[in-house]
Amino acid sequence: MILWIGAITQGLGYAFLALGVYLTFRVLKFADMTVDGTFVTGASVTAILIINGVHPLLAMLAAIVAGSLFGMLTGLIHTKFNVDPLLASI
Repeated sequence: MILWIGAITQGLGYAFLALGVYLTFRVLKFADMTVDGTFVTGASVTAILIINGVHPLLAMLAAIVAGSLFGMLTGLIHTKFNVDPLLASI
């Protein structure tokens, strides 16, 4: 039973990644790889803040803000500097 709970939890976590990739590739027609990088960025921000004694909910909120900033930065690089979407997201 414990193995199934772990698999379901992990699958739900990856579902958000798949949804983000689907939205950018199919709906927005924008080859954006920022989604993959922001998962690692969010995990890093959360881990560093928790290790330094910040409450986990605040650390997760900071991770969401960091991911949002990186997404906005990708959009700005693409729209203002006319860089190819795939290159801008790397």
